[in-house]
Amino acid sequence: MRAVIVVTHGSRRQEFLDDLETLAKSLKGDGYDVVLAHNEYSFPDWREVLKDLVRRGYDEIVFALAFLGRGNHVFRDIAGSLGVSELEKWKEIEVEGRRVKVYFTRPLANSPLVRTALKLRVLRAFANGEGKKYVTDPEEIEERSMGIATELVKRERPDLDEVNTRIAARLVYTSGNPEIAKHYFSSEDAVDVALEAIRGNVLAVTDVKMVEAGLRWDNKACALDYAIAKIEGYTRTALGLRLAVTDNEGTKAVVVGNAPTALAEAMKLVFEGEDIAFIVATPPGFTNAEEVKEELVNSGIPSFVVRGSYGGSNLAVAIFNELVRMGWENA
Repeated sequence: MRAVIVVTHGSRRQEFLDDLETLAKSLKGDGYDVVLAHNEYSFPDWREVLKDLVRRGYDEIVFALAFLGRGNHVFRDIAGSLGVSELEKWKEIEVEGRRVKVYFTRPLANSPLVRTALKLRVLRAFANGEGKKYVTDPEEIEERSMGIATELVKRERPDLDEVNTRIAARLVYTSGNPEIAKHYFSSEDAVDVALEAIRGNVLAVTDVKMVEAGLRWDNKACALDYAIAKIEGYTRTALGLRLAVTDNEGTKAVVVGNAPTALAEAMKLVFEGEDIAFIVATPPGFTNAEEVKEELVNSGIPSFVVRGSYGGSNLAVAIFNELVRMGWENA
């Protein structure tokens, strides 16, 4: 049988006892019992608790030392009195004529968690309830951030028109990376095509759930809901995207933020005559991603692309959602 004795220094103050009782209760778990005991001033005394546990058949006992440092109470009064000189090692001793194993935990001062807790209490004292003043209004945060991102884009990409500058700024804002503007591409007619499709309630077909979840758009479908298993020659996202496009009527927009194979499949579907108005392509990676995105750039298909190895689902979502904003602003 196993038990834990939480040993404290002891105190005549009830507040101390209440605090340590709460600590002891927090240690309860399966497979062992927990008892709170004290070295002096308070009841029960750990020595009597140890004897009682041994009489009741407990043969593996952990002394959880609720002490900060390795002082005399730890090494002389408690562990030392039982002939134990090393902490954090099981040792067999004799108690009440019976052989039992005991284990002493280290005191708490060398624990990084305890040090952190104490430091936070110190910092709380100096804070005086006052922290730095941050902007908390969501609209102001977005307005300021987009203003900064727009200026960064204008500096990096003076070739972009107003609409594409806005989309690129959204990418910079979303990623926190001004460099992303250098990798943004949109085909010549992509904006006009996309806005018209959005005003016509286009079905947005995404490659993965993360993209679908991020779109602020009700008319959407995810490839992964259409392909429950892989078929030879297809990834799940590629097969699912094909099924999502071919199983639904009307015009679609394909939004790919993760899977290059889904993007390649989308281009195949366009060339097979499927009604795909435009493609948003931001899959990241070092295998296939860059090559497939460059194929899209050179295909003539209306598209919005983050070129190179850059990308991610959040960027695909940012582009599509910005198009949605613009579509309804100018409707």
